[in-house]
Amino acid sequence: MEDCLQYLKEKIVCREKVIEQLYSLIGYSDEPVPHSIFIYGHTATAKSLVVKSMLSYLKYNATIINCIEHINSKHMFNYILNDLSSNLIGSVTNDKLQYKCDNIADFVMYLKEISINSTKPTIIVLDKCDKLRNIDIGFLPAFSKLKEISGVNVCVILISDIVWEKFRVKIGMHEPIKIHFSQYTRNEFSEILLLNKPHDYEDSFYKDYLNLFLSVFFRFCRDLNELRYMARINFSKYIEPIEINKSKKNDTAMLWRNISAVFKANLEVIYLRVSVEDFAKHNQLSTEIESTMRLALSFELPYYAKYMLIASYLASYNPAKEDKYLFMKRKFKRKKKGATKKKTILNTRSGPHHFLVSRMLAIFCAILDEKVDINANLLAQIPSMCQLGLLTTVGNYNLDEPKLKCCVSYDFILVIAKTVGFNIQNYLYNFML
Repeated sequence: MEDCLQYLKEKIVCREKVIEQLYSLIGYSDEPVPHSIFIYGHTATAKSLVVKSMLSYLKYNATIINCIEHINSKHMFNYILNDLSSNLIGSVTNDKLQYKCDNIADFVMYLKEISINSTKPTIIVLDKCDKLRNIDIGFLPAFSKLKEISGVNVCVILISDIVWEKFRVKIGMHEPIKIHFSQYTRNEFSEILLLNKPHDYEDSFYKDYLNLFLSVFFRFCRDLNELRYMARINFSKYIEPIEINKSKKNDTAMLWRNISAVFKANLEVIYLRVSVEDFAKHNQLSTEIESTMRLALSFELPYYAKYMLIASYLASYNPAKEDKYLFMKRKFKRKKKGATKKKTILNTRSGPHHFLVSRMLAIFCAILDEKVDINANLLAQIPSMCQLGLLTTVGNYNLDEPKLKCCVSYDFILVIAKTVGFNIQNYLYNFML
């Protein structure tokens, strides 16, 4: 036990308490594991890292599945069974057999076959399990009772960014053991970011830099991945006076005067994953397709936010009266007019026009192939994209029915649409003429 905890605490700093808590639940191979564990906390708080590292050290028969990558419960059943069987070295099930099952009953039967010769616990990790709320309604209740209905020493670990109350369904479920990964404090951020210190500089010098960096960025951003990226790209600007012999390492006041304006400018583009200098270079080359692709790909938007941006573009450049024809083509056929066809200029050159948020959400639901709940988390993407400059408000901001306008170019939206496999030309009015 001490060796495992010592290894994990050295590898993952500032997470000693949750490491001990998780190990006390699954760390003893000769004891029964709990039926389910729910791990939750803010983005980038080492939830997945702790689980993966511990399972790697314990060498259990485990499978880790990212729920976003799987389209339905059947697909997840097959992936879990095949992954578990391939991990059992020397087992009779360790061959090229591909399991295929359509329901939970078949899954339980195959799980028993796979685990019958294993003396260690079986662990199933469902990462990014938020999507499970939109899959088969019986999936979560069945997995919460998987140990009971299968008779196998199996533990299901759910990893999420939201609280357990959002997962409750009317069908009976076992309450999991909950482990909360709290937000990092400022001192913990400093300790973690210090691990990325350049080799040419002392710890004390880099700590002074991190103190200045966090004094600006910590108030507005708590995402470790974003802070790590911005700390790295701003450090080269911070040491610039030292490299040209205009300042000494201990002259913190001079270094702060040089970097403070850069910090504040980069704070405005922190979630774009670019610096102000990179952003300016992209704008200078925006007339070329390559630079447009590079700029578009630098926006690491969530999956649904990309579809919402596409819907905003379509609402800005398509006439509202044509929405029924464009987005209900299978149910609605427009009468053909005369044989003469007038060639018109691409509508993307004469916009964008403002649109109501309700219209944009209707287009969003029409172009998305899956049912999605329009909740507060989804609607929060709209002000975020406004802050990024992708959308802008028009006129007085009315909370009941605000008006927006899409600010991205046609080449830009083509790249965004390509990342989600969406052919936007099929839904632009001028391409239908």
